[in-house]
Amino acid sequence: MKRPTYTLSSIVKKVFRSGERSLPREEICARLNETGLISLLDMDAEALLAKVLQMEQSPVRIGRTEAIVEVTYQPHQLFDLAYRFLRDTQSPKTLEQIVAELRRQTQFGWNQIMRMLQLERDLRFVQYQGDVRWFLADWTLANDQVYQFCRKNGIAQISVRSLTHFLELEAEVPQGSVFLSALDDRFRTDEETLHIIVREDITDSEEDDADAEPDDEQVEWELEKASAEAAPTTAQIEQQSVNQAPSEQSEVREEIAASPAKAPDEQQEAPPTRQHEQHEQLQFEEELPMNAVQTQSAYQEAKEMLRLALDRLQVRNQEMAQEVVAHFQKSNMQAIEVLMKEKHKNEQLALGIEQVLKANDQQ
Repeated sequence: MKRPTYTLSSIVKKVFRSGERSLPREEICARLNETGLISLLDMDAEALLAKVLQMEQSPVRIGRTEAIVEVTYQPHQLFDLAYRFLRDTQSPKTLEQIVAELRRQTQFGWNQIMRMLQLERDLRFVQYQGDVRWFLADWTLANDQVYQFCRKNGIAQISVRSLTHFLELEAEVPQGSVFLSALDDRFRTDEETLHIIVREDITDSEEDDADAEPDDEQVEWELEKASAEAAPTTAQIEQQSVNQAPSEQSEVREEIAASPAKAPDEQQEAPPTRQHEQHEQLQFEEELPMNAVQTQSAYQEAKEMLRLALDRLQVRNQEMAQEVVAHFQKSNMQAIEVLMKEKHKNEQLALGIEQVLKANDQQ
């Protein structure tokens, strides 16, 4: 499971509340466990705090005693200007972008700002593992909100160009939130498209159980349309089998009736178990011709129709790709969203058909 995770020093920063300059070591460890910030890390609170204290640019240090931990940040106007820059733009920035903006606002040179602006020490700035940009500590992460919205509305793909519009107007992500798809395995960016990987979600136990083994009722519902065309043929086969059944059954009954007439003594001398076995064998021979022909023909016809439906779904997906390009040129985002929902449903239906065909081949 891959989810956006704060860096070790940022996790410690998140523990301190507004106005706090020092805390007991035990209180820091207790807050780390309570907030769940270390739930995705393979270390306990005490080990994490000890590692952060040993960092060269650590946001905390040992206080008057070993039991007290205090912050190392010293107020300076550069830090305040950097904070206002991120707050006003409402977007994360790299250190180089922040320095460039501070050079524009102040008389400090590049090297001076780089030497003085140690954002690792300021509790207001945090980073995520795998991302070099700086975020504000009071920003919230919107990944869960976006994922739940897409899953609820059947959205499998989002155009990267319209992502900002989608987050603000569709998913209604509030200001002061960040969306980090690159750090979350529930999302995957492919060229100009953001894919929502619904079936790979392992945090939702109900969805995980459903993915482990497809539900028979759901597969049947998804294949209802694809199998509708096979219904007339199947009904015709069944009718032919029913018409043929009386003559075949009559022949079998005559055979059964003739058998005891030839050897009545042998049948009477046979033990009860033997008689029961003979009865089951004769009954099976009576039903086999009709059922075997009917089942084999129905299965073959259904498989052919399912494969035909699968081909039609693939052709439709290619047509929708061309339609998306046409709507995109006209900036018709609403039509594109409708096509994305249809594509998601087609993919789910195609997956169900492939699973049924695969299971039938294995049998």
